[in-house]
Amino acid sequence: MSVDRFWFWVEGTGFGLAVVLALILLIRIVRGRPLPRALGLTHGAVATLSTIILITLVTGLPHPDLILDDATLFLVLAFLGGLTVLALGIARVRPPGVLIFLHVLFASFALILVVIGALRL
Repeated sequence: MSVDRFWFWVEGTGFGLAVVLALILLIRIVRGRPLPRALGLTHGAVATLSTIILITLVTGLPHPDLILDDATLFLVLAFLGGLTVLALGIARVRPPGVLIFLHVLFASFALILVVIGALRL
């Protein structure tokens, strides 16, 4: 396995962990339980680190597949949505459902693109 492919899989694994943490958050919301701030911050930290790794890989390594550029774009959009959700949470304002839906949609789409791109390397 080449070095760049290895790091794409590391990024994908980190992003997968962020998805698992997001599902735990979602289950707690649906059940009406309070959300531990540490869980949300851990989700954000793992997702942010994965996004930084992907941006570094896409800008620093040659890759023939434009799908990875698209994945980076969607991850950045998901990151901005998550940052907005965090800011609203700090301000104690409930984020609109459409914002959370778009955050999840962009992040899910980015994960699919990362996996496809890593398989094509």
